[in-house]
Amino acid sequence: MANAKRQPRTISTILNEVIERVNNDTQRLRILEQSAESILSRMNAIEQGALMTRREAQKEMDDLSATLNRIEDRLSKTENTMKEVVNHMKKLVTDTQLKSVQEMVDIYNPVKSSFVTKEELQRILAEKAEKPQKPKA
Repeated sequence: MANAKRQPRTISTILNEVIERVNNDTQRLRILEQSAESILSRMNAIEQGALMTRREAQKEMDDLSATLNRIEDRLSKTENTMKEVVNHMKKLVTDTQLKSVQEMVDIYNPVKSSFVTKEELQRILAEKAEKPQKPKA
């Protein structure tokens, strides 16, 4: 009875049905291929962006490293210069040493001191020798 209610299928009906199914499957396959291509395209764009970002980050890191090396060199040179300045300052005369030298110069300064020349000393001694000495009481 089930066969009686069904209409007999002809080859053209079967062929039309197969062609329709193939067309549907082909359309679904194209949609899937387009989705896959779209996903691959986005993945490639993301990968390119990541590579570019990585290159830029690496370049910035290299620049920072070079800058840090220059700063380290300058700091080292500054430290060496400071050490030289400190060593030079240690060799400089202190205030007390300078005052001591000034006092010595003041003592031996012929303009301010009362030095006697050889001739003056001989004259004074000759004058004293000529004067009779008074007896001390």
